[in-house]
Amino acid sequence: MNLLITIIWFVFFVLLLWKLPNFSKFNLQRRTLVFLFLIHAAAGVALSLIYTFYYPQRNLADTFKYYDDAKVLYKTMFTQPVDFIRIMIGYKCDNIMYKPIYAEMNHWFISVNKYLYNDNRTLIRLNAFVMIFSFGHYHVHVLFFAMLSLLGKLFFYKTFEPLFNDRKALLFIAIFLIPSVVFWSSGVMKEGPLFFILGLLCFSADRLAQNVRSVKYYMLSFLCFGALFFVKFYVAITILPGLITWFWLKRKEYRNPLKKTTIVHLTFALAAFAFHFISPFHSFVHGFKWQKSNFYGLAKTMNSGSVINTTPLENDLWSFITNIPEGLFNALFRPFLWDSLKPVMLASALENVLLILIFILCFYWFKKPNNTKLSFVLFCFSFTLMLFTLSGVVTPIIGTLVRYKIPAMSFLLMGCFLLWDEDKVREIKFFSRLNGLI
Repeated sequence: MNLLITIIWFVFFVLLLWKLPNFSKFNLQRRTLVFLFLIHAAAGVALSLIYTFYYPQRNLADTFKYYDDAKVLYKTMFTQPVDFIRIMIGYKCDNIMYKPIYAEMNHWFISVNKYLYNDNRTLIRLNAFVMIFSFGHYHVHVLFFAMLSLLGKLFFYKTFEPLFNDRKALLFIAIFLIPSVVFWSSGVMKEGPLFFILGLLCFSADRLAQNVRSVKYYMLSFLCFGALFFVKFYVAITILPGLITWFWLKRKEYRNPLKKTTIVHLTFALAAFAFHFISPFHSFVHGFKWQKSNFYGLAKTMNSGSVINTTPLENDLWSFITNIPEGLFNALFRPFLWDSLKPVMLASALENVLLILIFILCFYWFKKPNNTKLSFVLFCFSFTLMLFTLSGVVTPIIGTLVRYKIPAMSFLLMGCFLLWDEDKVREIKFFSRLNGLI
C-alpha cells in the first residue's frame, strides 16, 4: 500500500509539472521541470536511507523526528478532532489538557536553544497536515517536501533570471544543481519549507521593488518573513540586511550601491553592538557562546566523529570578532578531503574543491559588473558572509556546518558567476549546450 500511494502521488506531481499552465511562467522546459523533481525526490529518498542505515537513532534523526511526532498529532484527528484543530492552529495549544498528547512526542517541547530561537512545532504541524493526504506513508512526505523545495528554487530562478540573460546555464547550476543543496533540501526536514519560503520572499520583494503595487505582494512578503523566522530564525536575521539593501537599490535605480550597502550594514552592526552593551547576557554574543557549548555537549553525547577544534568563544565582543576569520574559513572550506571518508562528508569535501576553483576563476575571468548586477552581487555576498560567519563561529561539528550553510550556497555561486566575463563563459561549449537543454 505504501508503494502504491507513493506512486500515485509521484505521478500526480509529475502531471502537475507537465500539464499545469502556471509552471510555464518559470521559463523552463517541461521536461526540465520533471527532471528537477526526479532528482529532488531521489535525493530525499537517499537521505532517508542514509539516516536509516548509517544513523540508526531514529528519535535524533531530523528526517524522521518531526514525522514521528506528527503521527501522534495526526491520530488525534480521529479521536479528538477539536483538539487536533486547536493544536494545528496554535489556539491555546499549551493548555495542560493537551499534556497527554505532548507526552507521546519527543520534540514538541525544546529543552535547548534558550537564547537562539528554534521552532519544531511548525514542522510537526506541517507533517501532520501532509498526513491527511499521505495517510501516514513516509515516502509521500518525501515527495511533498521535495516539491516544496523545488517550488522555492523555481521562484529564485524566475526572480533572478533577468540578471543572467546571457548566462542562464550558470543560474540553473547555482540554483538547482549544487549537490549538497539538492541533498539536504529534499528530505523531510526544515530545509525544504525553508527554500520554499526564501524563494517566495525574494520573488515578492522583487515585485514590490519594481513598484508593483499589490496588496498580495505586501502580505506575501510579511507572511514569508514571519514564516522564515519560525522555520530558521538565523536565516531570517542574516538575509535581512542584504535584502533591505537590494530592495532599496532597486527602488533607487541602482544608484550608489556601495554607499547604500555600507549604510545598511553599519546600521545593523551598530544596533547589534549597542544591544550587546545594554544587555550583555541577552545579546547575540552570549547566545552564540551558549549555542556553541551546546553543540560540543551534543557531539560528546552522540560520539560525533566530525568535531573540529575551534577557538573558545567568550561572552565579549572582542572574542566574537577574533572568532570571525576562523569561523568564516571553516564554513567556506571545511570539510577537507582528509577530514572523513564517510560518503556524505567526502562529497561535501569534493564540492569544496569545486568551490575553490570557482573562486580562482573569479580572478581570472573577472569583469566589473554594472550597477544592476553589482547590487545583486552585494546582496548575495552579504547573505553568504553573514550566514557562513554565524555558522562557522557557532558550529564545531562539520556535518552540522554543512547543513547550516546550504541556504546561502546558491547565493554564493550566483554572486561569483556574475563576476565572470560573459565572453569567457560563451567559449565553454558545455554552458552553451546546457542553455539549449533548459
